[in-house]
Amino acid sequence: MHAGTTTKAIGDRLAQIASDTTPGEQKVARALTTSAMLAGFETVAALAKRAGVSGPTVVRFVTRLGYASYADFQRALLDEMEARGTSPLSLYHRAATKPGALLEQSANAFTSSLGETFRRLSIADFEYTVSALAERRNNVFITGGRFSRLLAEMLYLHLFQIRPHVSTLVPGLQTRADQLLDVGGKSVLVAYDFRRYEAETVELVIHAKARGATVILITDPWTSPAARQADAVLAVEVASPSPFDSLVPACALTEALIAEITVREGEKGRRRIEELESLREGYEWQSVQSPGNRRSKNAKPKAAMAK
Repeated sequence: MHAGTTTKAIGDRLAQIASDTTPGEQKVARALTTSAMLAGFETVAALAKRAGVSGPTVVRFVTRLGYASYADFQRALLDEMEARGTSPLSLYHRAATKPGALLEQSANAFTSSLGETFRRLSIADFEYTVSALAERRNNVFITGGRFSRLLAEMLYLHLFQIRPHVSTLVPGLQTRADQLLDVGGKSVLVAYDFRRYEAETVELVIHAKARGATVILITDPWTSPAARQADAVLAVEVASPSPFDSLVPACALTEALIAEITVREGEKGRRRIEELESLREGYEWQSVQSPGNRRSKNAKPKAAMAK
């Protein structure tokens, strides 16, 4: 990074000072976020005109963000834009290390990423997310990208056990866009989207918001373009010793959401799990070994076994 900057993402800086900004500075922040930060590459005068403020207001705003000058802010923004488009191929140099030397490095990297994720997490957005997902009157839809759909499915499988009206938006008999048919004003869409952000996921968020849904976005420090439509944004670290961004912090955050929502569901959640367990009776393999009888107590023909 360049002198005068830190590795803290610009989006984090915006969130950190949001409650202390003047109306004019808020207009500058809005001009940046609604342009996917591209307005930040304009001159001070051009950005001021776009935001409807004076040039000095723009300069004061970037100073409040922690940058020594507007040029320093633009250099940091350029670094951040380049980081957003980082691919496994461009990070493959991380693999150039001695085999067997990564265990301790991995432990340190993941421990640091977990700590940083929870340290900088927006408590207000976390609480908003929990409340939206614990409200049983809401219809919850969960989606993710190529890899992050694993997290989406994990969240779905847990929420399904403790509350009704939970669905995933995944490619299948219908496209993800078609599945927006049931999304409306009483809906909550949870979208996982990490760099290099998926256009389809961003479009899903835009259309879900237009249909009246509440949008929860779980993303990386550089922030998916879908953040402009989100009611709550939960950003997690993705640092990894491998060429592939880590899902460990995002998984931990998902676990934290599940734990808090389970507490909020209370007795209703327990009763739903109890009912689910009764439905599962007879479908789980219970091996009872005894001399002379090696067959399982509840063994069923292979064709009838439930996975």
